[in-house]
Parts: sequence; C-alpha cells; structure tokens
Amino acid sequence: MRSRRVELLTGPERRRKWVDGTKIAIVAEALADGVVISDVARRHDITPSQLFGWMRQFRDAALAKIAPPPSPMFAPAVVDAPVAMPSPPLPVEPPAEIEISVGVATVRIRGAVDAKTLAAVLRALRVLCLPASGRTP
Repeated sequence: MRSRRVELLTGPERRRKWVDGTKIAIVAEALADGVVISDVARRHDITPSQLFGWMRQFRDAALAKIAPPPSPMFAPAVVDAPVAMPSPPLPVEPPAEIEISVGVATVRIRGAVDAKTLAAVLRALRVLCLPASGRTP
C-alpha cells in the first residue's frame, strides 16, 4: 500500500499559496504529450479544475504579452437633425358643452366626456326629476 502525503493547514489561512514557479512547472507537466490531466492533478494534490484554471491563467497572460487587447475607444457621434420649421398655430376650438334642462334642474357638462359618465349623469337626473309618485323604490 502506498502512503500519501498529508498536509495540515492551520491558522486562519485555509488555502495553500502556490508560487508561480511551482504552478508553471505543474502546468508544463500537464501539457506534455500523452499526459492525463487528472493524473497530474492527483500527483500534486490539486483538483483538475484548479489545474485547468492555472493553464487558462498562463495562456491568457502569454496572449496578452503577444497581442495586448486594444484599448476601448469612443466613436464620434454625428446627429443630422433637420431644422424644425415653425408650424402654424392650431385653431382654438371652444370646449365642448352639453346642457340638459329638465323642469327646474339644469345640468351643464363642459369638455370631453365619456359615455359612461354621461349615462351616470342622465340616470341621476332622471331620479331627481321624476315625480314622487312615479319613482320606484
């Protein structure tokens, strides 16, 4: 039976800190032909996802040195707005008005009114102006 090395982490820091040189050596070992990433990760007591993360980290750093990403630039904005011509003033119409007179009662409605409001006014007028004998309870 093969014995395994055990590393005990004590204190507030629970993670190992890897020196870049050690990371590079492990990544180089993983990049060799015919090597299985899981085997390399197991040998160094790390997870395969951590090894893939290191590989991506060093690849991105190398690519940035070869061709740094272009710095962001703003494109000039050109607005071609037509010149506004003054429009002729609209004719002012007097507000609409409805006047209903029944007996001594007169109801005036000014402005726009919807059918529902007009129906409510007419119902109220009918109730108010019906003779007492003609009212229904």
